[in-house]
Amino acid sequence: MKKKMVLADCDERYLKELSYYFMENVPQLELITFTRRERMCRYFQDGNRADIVMVDEALADLELKDLTSGMTRIVMARSMISVDGFETVKKYQRMESLSDAVLLKYAENEGTLETVKGSSETRITVFFSPAGGTGKTTLSLALAAAGARAGLNILYLNLEEIDSVGEWLGKTRGNLSDVFLALKTKGMNAGLKLKGSTEAVANSGFHYVSGVESISEYEEINAEDMRRLLKTIQELSIYDLVVVDPPCGFTGQTKAVLREADTIFVPVVPEEGNIEKLQRLIRESRLHDTYDFLFQKMYLIMNRVHPGGSTTDILPEEIRSRLPYCTSVMADGILAGKGNILRFGDRLLQVMNPMLQIGMGNR
Repeated sequence: MKKKMVLADCDERYLKELSYYFMENVPQLELITFTRRERMCRYFQDGNRADIVMVDEALADLELKDLTSGMTRIVMARSMISVDGFETVKKYQRMESLSDAVLLKYAENEGTLETVKGSSETRITVFFSPAGGTGKTTLSLALAAAGARAGLNILYLNLEEIDSVGEWLGKTRGNLSDVFLALKTKGMNAGLKLKGSTEAVANSGFHYVSGVESISEYEEINAEDMRRLLKTIQELSIYDLVVVDPPCGFTGQTKAVLREADTIFVPVVPEEGNIEKLQRLIRESRLHDTYDFLFQKMYLIMNRVHPGGSTTDILPEEIRSRLPYCTSVMADGILAGKGNILRFGDRLLQVMNPMLQIGMGNR
């Protein structure tokens, strides 16, 4: 059943553009629009009600607050001001972001609102490494940026204890702490919370949500929470590809992420300690059949090795026989590799596409 929304703004051009966007893209809502305050007030004085009332900041006053008691009241503000009795959203932002914020505020107030699902078959790709310093974050970002440039709807998900890319990508309007809380709270719509928390990264085009706020909060997230997060994203069906950057090592949370993955890329660098950890993981998998299926969807990426170079002299047979070789790249840490990310990201996407199975040929 559709929810009724009153939308009012004295700027007729803006109101027309905004209402058209809502009618075309937010089918959960039935829209009633006003450009004059007195007509809107008369509408409510006549006993009419709405589920959501969203008005320009110039129209939000005590009289309207009294007339709309019990409704979700939202003011569109040029800056994040506080108006008594009204939720606040930033007026001049991407309309997709504005509509997501409106739906999220209603869902938080009322607890019920059906999430409209997209039509994409969301695939999950994970960059996993048992050791740090392999360039998995740089590679994750490169693939996300290249996929977005190729026309795919990409979500980059940093699930590390400490979000290592926050300073570079910027802070989003929500974060994973909010999303995990929604997953754990009965009646909250975690899908809407996630969609309302993500933002498109400037000059790259992929979507991103800020990581968990603190290590202490991260310690409260278990394997089931990780599984539910990825299932929730898949059920939204709005992303073509989710690129996941989990913590290094083989923790319970990381295992849950790997189980949900369609494809796992394992970056390795030509360093003794890194290679030894990967060998140990392979030996453990042979002892425990429960992990064996993970290796059936893993592919090896040699990092800091010139493309086209031989891996025979670098990797032991134990690794080469267990992990199919994907490609070699020269990717340094994220700060050193900023300028190179887009450059080698396109090549990564081209090489990985047969393994990703995301139908690039149709785009």
